[in-house]
Amino acid sequence: MDLPLSFPDVFLKIASILLVVTTLLLLKKVNSKNYMLVGTLAIYFSFVTITIVLILATRYNIKLINSVAILVLMTIVYSLYNVFHYFSLLQLIEKKNNFSLQHFLHLAAVTILGILIFYFLEPINLSSAKGYNYIFETQNMMLIQSKNFILPLTRILHPLFYFMLGGYLLFSFYKSPQYLSTQKPTRIFIFFLYFQKLFLFLSVIIGFIGFNIKNNQYSTISILCFSIIALIMSGYILLHPEMLIQITKSSSNTKKKEVVLSNIIDLTEKLNDLIVHNKLFLDADYNLTRLSVDTNISATTIREIIIANGFKNFAAYTNSFRIAHAEKLISNGYLDKYSIESLCNDSGFQAEV
Repeated sequence: MDLPLSFPDVFLKIASILLVVTTLLLLKKVNSKNYMLVGTLAIYFSFVTITIVLILATRYNIKLINSVAILVLMTIVYSLYNVFHYFSLLQLIEKKNNFSLQHFLHLAAVTILGILIFYFLEPINLSSAKGYNYIFETQNMMLIQSKNFILPLTRILHPLFYFMLGGYLLFSFYKSPQYLSTQKPTRIFIFFLYFQKLFLFLSVIIGFIGFNIKNNQYSTISILCFSIIALIMSGYILLHPEMLIQITKSSSNTKKKEVVLSNIIDLTEKLNDLIVHNKLFLDADYNLTRLSVDTNISATTIREIIIANGFKNFAAYTNSFRIAHAEKLISNGYLDKYSIESLCNDSGFQAEV
C-alpha cells in the first residue's frame, strides 16, 4: 500500500537516522573498562531504532508483515528494549563493569517469553498484502490468536513492570549519598533517560486506545509522539558531547569510590546516633569544632558527610534535628501550654525565625 509521506513518517525516518548515529557514537566509545555501561546504552538505542524501523515496515508493506512474524518480532524486541533500558539505568548509577547473575536472570526471562510466544503461535496468514495504515492494526492478529495470551501481556505488563523497577532504582539513587557525589550532567541524563521511557510507553498506550475505538487519528498521534521522543533522546546526547564523555569515561577508581561511599554511610550513622542520643542539637551554641572533638572525626570529613547527605552547611544539618524535635513537641500538644518562643528555646534554635 503506497502511503503518502506524512509528518509521522518524516519524524520516524529522521529519528531512525539520529538513533543510528547515536548508537555508532556510543560503540566508538566502548573499551575494556566501560563495555558494560556503554554497551548496554548502545544496545538500548539499537532496540529503539529497530522498533522505529519495524513501525516503518508496517506502514510501507515490507513483505515480513504478510504473516504474524512481525507481531512476534516486535514483541520480543519490545521486551529486550525494556530490559536494556533498566540495564542502562543500573550501569549509569552503579558503574560496575561486569556481567552479573542479575543480568542473566532478566535475559533468561525474556528468552522464556519468546519461547512461550512461539509455542502458542498459530501460523496463519491474515494480512492481504495491503500494508497497514497504522501499526496497531497488527493487534487484529493478536486478538484472533486467542491462545497467544502472552502477546498482550508482554505488550502492557512487561514495560509496566520495568518502569516500576526503574522507578524504585531511581528513588534509591536519589536518597543515597551517591546522588550528590555523581556529577550533575550524569544525574540529569539518568532522570531524562528514565522519563523518556514513560513518555514512549504513554504513546504506545494512546495507540492501543485508538485501535480499540477504531480511530486512526490516535495511532497517528501515537507514532508521531514516539518518533519525536526518540528524536529528542538521541538529539540530547548528540548536543551534549561533554555529558557523553563523562558517562562513557572508564572508572579506574570504582573500588576506591565504593570504599569512600561506605565510609560516608557508616560515619553518617555514627554522627546521627551521637547527636540524637546525647541531644547535642538542643545546645544553640553547639558548633562544628565541638562535634569534631566529641566524635574524633576531622571537621573537613564532617563537612563532606554533611554535604553528601544533602545539607548546605553544619547549621542546616543541626537544624534538621531541631525541626524534628520541635515537630515531636508540637504533636504532643506543646503549643497548647507554651509559646512559640519557648518552643524555639526548648528545641535548640537561636532565634524564632
